[in-house]
Amino acid sequence: MNPNAPVNWYVQGADWVLTATAYMLIVRFLLDLTFGRLGDNAIFRALKGITQPLVRAVGAITPRVVPGPLVTACALLWVFTARIALVQVATAMTMWRMMG
Repeated sequence: MNPNAPVNWYVQGADWVLTATAYMLIVRFLLDLTFGRLGDNAIFRALKGITQPLVRAVGAITPRVVPGPLVTACALLWVFTARIALVQVATAMTMWRMMG
């Protein structure tokens, strides 16, 4: 059984959402490093508006000493961790289906 089959559409949908979130966090991290507080155009504000809930949640468990761009990098690390866990769960579900 192919793990990328349409049977696992709910896993693929979640993976696409996590992938899009990871790309947005990468762009935000690079813009934060490049422009810092000077980046105040519409695209940067929209990007911050989309990613701010996740960065704020990670910032709640990150020590206050950590600067803002590194909190974004920590959020990116958590998204990658969630993607790895999702792949592991999808593989386990596929193997379980194959066994019976």
